[in-house]
Amino acid sequence: MKKLLSTIFGAMVTVVALQAQIRGNSVVVTVEPDHADWQYQVGEKVNYTVEVRQEGTLVKNVSIDYQMGPEMYQGVKKTVVLKDGTLKLSGTMKQPGFYRLDVTAHVNGHAYRGACGAAVAPEKLQPSTVMPKDFESFWKQAIADARKTDLEPTSRLLPERCTKDVNVYEVSFQNERWGSRTYAILCVPVREGKYPALLRVPGAGVRPYGGDVYSASQGVITLEIGIHGIPVTMGQGVYDNLHNGALQGYWEYNMDNREKHYYHHVILGCIRALDYIEQYTPWNGEGLGVTGSSQGGFLTLATAGLDKRITCYAPVHAALCDHTNSLRGAACGWPHYFYWNKGVGQEKQIEVSRYYDGVNFARLINGNQKGWFSFGYNDDVVPPTTAWATYNVVKGPKEIKPYQATWHFWHQEQWDEWEAWLLKELKKTAKTGAQQLMERLDALRQKGIMYGHQDDPFYGLTWAYQADSSDVKNVCGDYPAVMGFELGGIEMGDEKSLDSVPFTRITQEIINHYKRGGIITISWHPRNPVTTIDGGGLAGQPFPEGTAWDVTDAAVVKKILPGGKYHKKFALWMQRLSDFLATLKTNDGQKIPLMFRPWHENSGSWFWWGEKLCSVEEYKALWNMLQDKLLKDGFDNIVWAYSPGCEDHLTAKRLLERYPGDDRVDVLGLDGYQWTPEEKHAFIARGKQNLEVLCKVAEEHGKIPALTECGMKNMTEPTWWTSTLLPTVKDFPISYLLTWRNYKDEWFGPAPSKPDAPYFVDFYKSDKTLFLKDIK
Repeated sequence: MKKLLSTIFGAMVTVVALQAQIRGNSVVVTVEPDHADWQYQVGEKVNYTVEVRQEGTLVKNVSIDYQMGPEMYQGVKKTVVLKDGTLKLSGTMKQPGFYRLDVTAHVNGHAYRGACGAAVAPEKLQPSTVMPKDFESFWKQAIADARKTDLEPTSRLLPERCTKDVNVYEVSFQNERWGSRTYAILCVPVREGKYPALLRVPGAGVRPYGGDVYSASQGVITLEIGIHGIPVTMGQGVYDNLHNGALQGYWEYNMDNREKHYYHHVILGCIRALDYIEQYTPWNGEGLGVTGSSQGGFLTLATAGLDKRITCYAPVHAALCDHTNSLRGAACGWPHYFYWNKGVGQEKQIEVSRYYDGVNFARLINGNQKGWFSFGYNDDVVPPTTAWATYNVVKGPKEIKPYQATWHFWHQEQWDEWEAWLLKELKKTAKTGAQQLMERLDALRQKGIMYGHQDDPFYGLTWAYQADSSDVKNVCGDYPAVMGFELGGIEMGDEKSLDSVPFTRITQEIINHYKRGGIITISWHPRNPVTTIDGGGLAGQPFPEGTAWDVTDAAVVKKILPGGKYHKKFALWMQRLSDFLATLKTNDGQKIPLMFRPWHENSGSWFWWGEKLCSVEEYKALWNMLQDKLLKDGFDNIVWAYSPGCEDHLTAKRLLERYPGDDRVDVLGLDGYQWTPEEKHAFIARGKQNLEVLCKVAEEHGKIPALTECGMKNMTEPTWWTSTLLPTVKDFPISYLLTWRNYKDEWFGPAPSKPDAPYFVDFYKSDKTLFLKDIK
């Protein structure tokens, strides 16, 4: 008996060994484009070379079938015999997309496939799917409802999977309701400490999971989840039976009901998985990634879009994107819901599909989340048309790495790059000060609108330079959440700002407010580098000569850009600014996170950088020159705020006319004032219309909106805080509003001695406003 078992075992080992050596095919079909990057422009001819080789030699008189045209809609279909084993074909497209050639060769009774999907202006592809107006609120409510159920986690060590460096567990936790559990494999570094974390989400199917031990061995907590509410460590046969039985075609379950759609609990399971990571693992609270391929690529987009704890994400050939693209005769994402019958009789399913479209989740990804996209141009499951269009709608930082020749799989090199990118992003050092501030701004605006005041701790209507004093605090008992500080004059090497505040005092008060838990915003009104004289106003130039308001020379910006007559002079000014910003540190050397708002109100022409005094290109070059200088000097603690002025009938196009770009702006603001009581109704109407445009554009570009300057001069309408300002702003998701300074001849904030004080207290008590105590 022992001899028989030994013989059987030896035969099995021999078979396995033989099977392990079977690789590739003797016959290979290649379809080669004439552009190495497979990329073309609209209307440009795509030239293909087809070859059929056996053992590296062209096959003569081989029969092939081919079809050619826009992917999934290939209208040219022919059968031909290749006398010498080669064929030349070509085609064009009149719109962006993928022009695909599929070839099947018939050799000795076997069929061999080859293909090439040529990309035609893919950077211009846009999806068809529409985001429902209540998309965000629907998912926010679903997540809130799910979180009413405690996670009630379970954990079971899997010693046979553990290594000397990694502990492996099968875990589970409650999902959207009691009894609805998500099961997963958790891998945690053995060594004590806090670590970044990675959520791995699965492709379509029903299977067990082994966990990501490798990434955990590199110092990353990994959680690989299943989506079907069943344990993930059972025998393969159990999953095969479910796949062929109860869960067959699960992706089509309840397509006409957004609350019962199969992916409803799947997506919520991803969010609850992040809750589990946060609450029950040694996560460091900083790096948090999500990744997956195919269905997992879709779940990656959904998780990143819905949960801003995600700092990096990597979808690979993401499925379930742009379901409705087939309704306009273009390639649609797997599972091609409306491809076969063109959506006839599926009106309700089409409507519901928009709540489960990866494109709409991708639209929610913001500038604090970094993405890595990869897919193949030959993929006939997830068409690259939808993969590129989805990539194009993402507004945040992103990379795209197509591996053109892959189908619905990945190459080893692709896998290696994918894994390396994730580890690099997750294992970065602590978030920069700018990233931390951006997250804080975004989180706080979910609670209300922060109130800010310029020059708040320096002087008021009846006092100056008293320790811990503030007109705002003297009225309501609390400091502003945001304090604004002016650096005009630093460029001259002056000891005091243009508001006559010593720069040493500015440094100290910035540090003080940061220590209190407050938020800092800085403005800069540099003097006119062309018309000012040494010593500036101190040398006797009457206002506005030589100041930021001196617009007598209409080409100042041009003259200070590289190559301009005054560039060296302005370079010195930028260095002086940089030197001052370098002083803004805590006692332990930590750079203080702050907002910086240069070149503001550029839509007017009262500053030398205004609309009529420089071209759009010159303005952007000015912005870039200053920003590049400060970034080069290491200021990763600065959040950059761009703020033109309010104006009647503002449009998105007008707001973005001089916009430096998504990669150069973090906060998108507007400056707007009411100067007389008679302007009240105009101020409210203009403010609401402008804020509506601002918030919509900010959302589309992944930016944080704010009313970066506002106020009523000298508070000639005492009820202004509650009868004008609050009604104007209360319904908009802006981060903060900042009223200008209180100076003896011109003031915009509250003061104890003025009749508006009690109304400001009411403004303070509103559940819509946030002050320092509210944000600590």
